[in-house]
Amino acid sequence: MLVLYHSLWIILLFLAACAPIKGMSRHETIVDSITGATEKSSLWSLCTRNQALMWVQQSKQDPGAALQAARCYAVLARNGTSQSVRLENAVKGRNMAEAVVARDPKNPTAHYLVAYLAGLEAENQPLKGLSLVPVIEQGALEASRLNPELDHGGPDRMLGELYLRAPDPPVSIGDLEKAILHYQRAVMQAPDFIENRLGLAEAYLEDEDHGSACDQLQRILIRIPPADGWEGPWTRTLDLMKRFCEMETKDN
Repeated sequence: MLVLYHSLWIILLFLAACAPIKGMSRHETIVDSITGATEKSSLWSLCTRNQALMWVQQSKQDPGAALQAARCYAVLARNGTSQSVRLENAVKGRNMAEAVVARDPKNPTAHYLVAYLAGLEAENQPLKGLSLVPVIEQGALEASRLNPELDHGGPDRMLGELYLRAPDPPVSIGDLEKAILHYQRAVMQAPDFIENRLGLAEAYLEDEDHGSACDQLQRILIRIPPADGWEGPWTRTLDLMKRFCEMETKDN
């Protein structure tokens, strides 16, 4: 099974057509806020359109080839320079991922790719975005149920981001309580994966739980080693953050 090290961030730029995304500018996507420098896995290794077509041809006899085709189309959809080409690749990729789900409903990677590719499809076809929200949510929920450890807690991280960023009902499915819950689950699965704690910290801030947000940020800073020559400022920064967090805790 493929190991996912890339945070499959659901792209909610499409919701800007209906309402602003909470906590983000109109020009920032959830991919930008989540991916970071984690694109070092076989899932996100570069591939070509010819390779994707080859895997599609092999997919009838080899379910693994279908999954490879889906992940390759995701790479092409992310990196394409033309919106129309990105959309075409996202649609093809989701079709391949859904074909894997139809063959093997218990394949968490396939469900995860369905959700991710639906997000890419929505990003490149905004007017269809709201209709794809259930696809994204369901794919991530199923991936979480089948393998919550996938992508360092990726399915729950994806759900946390979805519920945090999406507008509230009746426009969409934004739900701060659910966002916090899923980020907490992601942290439980992979406490050292910084994106999990960053998302949880932001959800706590949105909930005005400054003490908990401060605790998460402090834990993140501890896990980020200082660059050469910056040990002194890094130590001072950590000390100031600890003092600030203690003040926030007392005030609350």
